[in-house]
Amino acid sequence: MSRIRHWGPALAAIALGVPAGAQVKSTFSTYTSPATTEFPAAIGAPVTSGVLDFYDTDFFVAGARNVLGTWGTVDAGKVNRPTNVGTSNTMFATQLGEEVDVFGEGTDVVRAFNGLSNFVNFSLYSLDVGHLYSSVFAPIILSPFTFTVFAFGPGTGNATISQSFTIPAPAAVGGAQTPFLTTVTLDSRFSNLSNAWFTQTGSSATAYQFTNVTAAVLPEPGTYVLVLTGLVSLGLVQRLRKRRAAD
Repeated sequence: MSRIRHWGPALAAIALGVPAGAQVKSTFSTYTSPATTEFPAAIGAPVTSGVLDFYDTDFFVAGARNVLGTWGTVDAGKVNRPTNVGTSNTMFATQLGEEVDVFGEGTDVVRAFNGLSNFVNFSLYSLDVGHLYSSVFAPIILSPFTFTVFAFGPGTGNATISQSFTIPAPAAVGGAQTPFLTTVTLDSRFSNLSNAWFTQTGSSATAYQFTNVTAAVLPEPGTYVLVLTGLVSLGLVQRLRKRRAAD
């Protein structure tokens, strides 16, 4: 019993720390490719990186075009695709105004939206955003655009929330605009989400790319029950020990 009393506070502290969820940065390193590649983002085959699943916004539409990909080289003689910006791999929304839906990794979106299973809830903290740019688009002048993140879930009372950011345009140096990434940080409302999605909402002569998504998956309600059960058990053990000592 003395060991239980000695370790009780430490075990309680560990248990209380479990529900918080650790932040994980998704760099899409899984999708490194020496050549231009598109990856499926359809039902049953989401683009998964870190703690999140990414889907085409039209994932409920049969035959919807995938909008996520990682670009490594130029397609010689074909379409001059953009290369990754920055030091990490980059995922692109390849159509103007295209949305990208985000879920906690492992969410069965069909079953969840039909009330047959639970969403894997998550918190969204930040992501890097930049212009989709290639010299083949010249002489189009890139201009700032508005990037908006939407979400809903238990943390929002299941009401849709949003936060908008202005993504600056790269300066012209030597007649060329070199794209760069801008980090957007979500406010505290973007916690305990079931679904998030983002899109370019302002008019501009460019699509957008995103990478370095920082998020944390939250434990299922059952995990909280186990943690609370453990804490109650520790309390009962200590009470029994005190009663026996008094006797």
